[in-house]
Amino acid sequence: MDKKCKQSKAGFTLIELLVVIVIIGVIGTIAGGYFMKEPDKARVKAAAASMTSLGNQLERFRLDMGRYPSEEEGLIVLIQAPENDDGSWGGKYVTKNKDLRDPWGNDFVYKSPASNGDDYEIISLGADGSEGGEDFNTDLSSIDE
Repeated sequence: MDKKCKQSKAGFTLIELLVVIVIIGVIGTIAGGYFMKEPDKARVKAAAASMTSLGNQLERFRLDMGRYPSEEEGLIVLIQAPENDDGSWGGKYVTKNKDLRDPWGNDFVYKSPASNGDDYEIISLGADGSEGGEDFNTDLSSIDE
């Protein structure tokens, strides 16, 4: 009889297994909600870094061309020479079209002059890709840095 008692206590009951599974599920849900926000936080930082990098490339463009790109030319002139190039264009200033997109895959918006009177402004429309929004959908601007 002593042998049977040891055998029955050696395993888990179905209820014990279900309780453990429920606890793991609750912990996973809480942790998953926390970590789901982390990629968007990283994308916001990456967007700010990309706008800084594009700003540096716009400065190189200005040094070569004597001006910033017009709004009509847009950021694409960092990859391909403008139509009215007199041979001053020293590009490619960025190597790939994806360098002109924010971390959510949307094209950066280029304004020249900027809304505050600066020479230019680079804008990421955030996670939703449209103007306005809150949290990770909010617009990011190079003049806010």
